[in-house]
Order: sequence, then C-alpha cells, then structure tokens
Amino acid sequence: MTDSNMHPQIPTPALPPRPGTSGATPAPTYPGMSSGAPQPQQTYPTYPSQPSPSSQPYAEPANNATPATPYADANIPPSTPAGGAPMPNGYGPQQPIPVTVVQQVPAYKLKTNRSLLKYILLGLITFGIYDIVVMYDVTEATNMVATPHDGRKSTNYLLMFFLFGWLSLGIAWLVWYSNLSDRIGNELQRRGMPREVSMADFWLWCILGSLIIVGPFIYLYKLLKATNMMCEDYNARG
Repeated sequence: MTDSNMHPQIPTPALPPRPGTSGATPAPTYPGMSSGAPQPQQTYPTYPSQPSPSSQPYAEPANNATPATPYADANIPPSTPAGGAPMPNGYGPQQPIPVTVVQQVPAYKLKTNRSLLKYILLGLITFGIYDIVVMYDVTEATNMVATPHDGRKSTNYLLMFFLFGWLSLGIAWLVWYSNLSDRIGNELQRRGMPREVSMADFWLWCILGSLIIVGPFIYLYKLLKATNMMCEDYNARG
C-alpha cells in the first residue's frame, strides 16, 4: 500500500491569465487611475547654473580708470546760494550779529551848580560853613569820578580842615590843593574836554596871584567851573 493510495491528490484550478497578455502578472490599479492611460512624468524646477570664475579674479584696474566717488550722481543743493545769503535752514555762513552797547547812566546825580558868587556870599553869611560844605562836595565828587581811572584818592576835606592843615602848619594845604587841581584837570582831559584847571593854576593864581589879591578868586572860579564840567559829563555818560 502506498501513500498515493492512502491520500488522494485534489487538483487545484489555475488562475485566469491577464487580459492582453499570456501568462504575465497584471499590475495593481488604484482608485482614480485608468488601467490603460499612461502616467505623466513628474517634473522638478531648474536653477541657473553658477557662472564659471574668470581666469584672473583679482586683476588690477587699468591706470586710466577713474575711481568712483560716492554720491557722484546725487543732486545735492549747495548750502549757500550764489548771492552769498545764508540758506533758510541755518546751515549757511552766519552773518555777524550787531551788538549794541548800552551805556549805563549813574543813578546818583552830582551837583553842577557851584559858582564863585555863592561861594563868597553864602560863605560870609554862614561864617565859612558853606565854603566847607562846597569844598567837601568837590573832594567827594572828584574821588567818585576820577578814582576808578587814576587810582588816587584825595584826603577828606574835613580831616584837612580840622586836623592835618593845622598840624602841618599849612604845608598839607599846599599839597592837597595842588593834587586836587591836577586830578580834576587830568579827568577833564581824559574825557576829551578842555583842561580848565591844573597844578600850575594853583601855584600861579592861588599862591603867586595872592600878591594881586584877586589871584585866589580866579583860582577858585577855575576850580569850581572845572568841577561842574566834570560832574555834568559824569551825569550824562558815567
């Protein structure tokens, strides 16, 4: 007894062949695809090719080549017009600003009404007190006007009258009047005015002129007039 007799073989049916082919295995199909139409070929984007480098990448420019200037073709307006006037934007040349110097007039006005007649008459009426006040005022006015320029200062008239004049036996009076006359004359000359009184006037009219009696009065007239002129100019211009 053999195996073929014990287990009989059952014949297996063969698969039908693919249409249009003989014995070939059919290709799988997907939904939406037709079995007979050819499939389109997928395309990819193309990129420009890189240019080949030149044979001399670092070649020097020609000698006659002009270097490029930045902003050579830009239309930039000039900062100053042809006429020379500054631009309204303020970047042109600025014109000098005129400066006006305002001269300050002194707040305190000095006396300018001294006269020889009042000096004599009021001095007789007041027993010389008016004369002391007038000469004291002349000394203070001279120090106020002339001291900032000449750096000198005349001694107070009251100290001269009550102290130094008597102690020096009259010698201090000669020096004091001489210096006072010279200071007033120098101040008038500095202000561009005539030199109405000077040190020489004191020695000529007050000392030597006393021999003719009227000499000291001429000196006092010149001294008071020069002081009035100096104070008037100071009150106007400072």
